[in-house]
Amino acid sequence: MKTVITSILVATILALILSSPALGEESESITITMTGVSEISISLDKAQWQLGEVATDMEHTTSPAIEWCTLEVIGNSAVKTFIVGEDARWYEDGVGKNYYWTLSDDGTNGENEYGLLFRISGDTARGYVPITKTEGEFWPYSDRPPLEPGQYKQFGLKLLTPTYFVGNREMRTRITISAVAA
Repeated sequence: MKTVITSILVATILALILSSPALGEESESITITMTGVSEISISLDKAQWQLGEVATDMEHTTSPAIEWCTLEVIGNSAVKTFIVGEDARWYEDGVGKNYYWTLSDDGTNGENEYGLLFRISGDTARGYVPITKTEGEFWPYSDRPPLEPGQYKQFGLKLLTPTYFVGNREMRTRITISAVAA
């Protein structure tokens, strides 16, 4: 019995000796603060509109007319979007040449001048809106709310060919839609 009491006493003393540094320690903590970055990102489900041969003074509309392309916000921030166009340029064997169709300022056409317009599905207030070489509002406009993550807008395009142009030349143009944080 004396051996058992001695063994318990020795075990207790060893436990106290080994745990005494832990009983006397202090602890501190580190607070980590972080802010998630705003990701401004949009995607378009169409990248080309192939018209083939076109005649002078003609109107061409995407099909479907106003639901042809979908713009979706894939980032984590609400955005305002803008659209801008450029002059159409003659390309031969993949090389740009020095012949252009000028992009109209008001969506109309003329000699060596073409009109390009867009229309957003469900937007009954504006109808077709000219695309110009000056960046303009795509969505929102006026008092409309910005596009939130996961939201999308469908739109279509309309092209008015020049009233006169030199034929048998492959003409290319580009539309750029950009986004900024709302």
